[in-house]
Amino acid sequence: MIKKILTVDLQIRLLSGMHIGGSDSSFDIGGADSSVFKDPLTKRPVIPGSSLKGKLRSLLTYDDEMIDGDDITIRNDVTRNLFESVEMDPNTPSITRALFRDMTLTEDSARKITDILGDGVYTEIKAENSIDKLKGTAKSPRFIERVPAGAEFEGQIVLTVFDGDDEEKMKSDIERALNLLELNYIGGSGSRGYGRVKVLNLDSESGKLQWKEALMNENV
Repeated sequence: MIKKILTVDLQIRLLSGMHIGGSDSSFDIGGADSSVFKDPLTKRPVIPGSSLKGKLRSLLTYDDEMIDGDDITIRNDVTRNLFESVEMDPNTPSITRALFRDMTLTEDSARKITDILGDGVYTEIKAENSIDKLKGTAKSPRFIERVPAGAEFEGQIVLTVFDGDDEEKMKSDIERALNLLELNYIGGSGSRGYGRVKVLNLDSESGKLQWKEALMNENV
């Protein structure tokens, strides 16, 4: 049965422009060739929980990899159970332990961005070119929409702990993944400088998060 439910409020600041792709079903003349994911009601950029989960899982996979046929997977079942169902104990439910909420632009950050870029404008357009290796000239220009550096997002991670779970390892694995994220990137084009982040609520010395226990009747 469920032993406890832990939550941590997550805050991320962009140290470079970020691009997490959205729908390009509409195209405005003079607009971006590749748009970012946005809330359809507010038009503000969002870091989807699926993007955060997938990135953290990928980082832990390569930090603790195991070859599985033609694929690689996370070696430790406790770690893998954060992201997918794993059958370890017949007396414990084999359900995913961690839940990653969408991360939304903070109100303060939204205000600061629109003060500079204009009302209702939360993103920048970055022009990119490929270089003709023989002529040394630019070709195939593209215009990429990005969330600008300095933007801050807030979200939440929910960790469900069952009887018999290794609570400390689960928490430390999430913290390890977030520390690795600061050394990596989120979104696309990371090798070109996109998506560098700072996790604001990771302790600067210990690299730990401040987890809190949710009451079972709370809406987490």
